[in-house]
Amino acid sequence: MKASKLIKIIQTELKDYPIEYLRNKATDDRYKDPLVKQLAKYNSEVYDEIYEFKINDDFEIKNSVINKIKGDINYYFDRYAGGDIETREFTKYISLYLALIAKKPLHPYTDNKKDDVYKLDDAFYCKGRMKYINDKKSLCRYCVCNNVSYMELF
Repeated sequence: MKASKLIKIIQTELKDYPIEYLRNKATDDRYKDPLVKQLAKYNSEVYDEIYEFKINDDFEIKNSVINKIKGDINYYFDRYAGGDIETREFTKYISLYLALIAKKPLHPYTDNKKDDVYKLDDAFYCKGRMKYINDKKSLCRYCVCNNVSYMELF
């Protein structure tokens, strides 16, 4: 499938998602966990990016990779999120965009090496990738992040 076709599918699938809820979650004082807020902010910014994205050089994406990502997300949500279909579908299409089109981490990142996911010299790194990449149906397999060496963790 061409990336231009996938981005249109993603835009269509996400168009009815209640994004204002997610935007508000990023600043709502009822949510105390800073990671929840950071993820809500990142995902709402990615949502906006999806609708502004223009493909300059169209490229081919294997349907098998798209289907594998979708299946792995379905597995994760069936196992850990008990039927939250709306969040599952949002996560599915945001992840397809990040992994296959934007080539950005699936998690929020900063420019600070002290954070779990960070950008350094145009490359992304994740401190948890080595730990989670071998989990059954791990989405780390699709993420653009590089592993952080064992010595850099300390």
